[in-house]
Amino acid sequence: MDRQQVESTVLKIIGTVLKEPVSSDASRAGFARWDSLKHIEIMFALEDEFGVVFSEEELSDLDSVAVIVERVVSDAA
Repeated sequence: MDRQQVESTVLKIIGTVLKEPVSSDASRAGFARWDSLKHIEIMFALEDEFGVVFSEEELSDLDSVAVIVERVVSDAA
């Protein structure tokens, strides 16, 4: 899966969980709905989709589409 496919899938998952469209420059700070509970729901959905495991320490750092995409792509490399 290339970077563009990863980003597209990340956007779809986050948009589905938040129930609103999400752009590639989206971050937690820009969405009132992206609270801590939704963040965990997003992280679990991403782990299931991409077969990755996020550590507890890195969960708080995965706060934007760009950072999440970079993390998933780097894990696949």
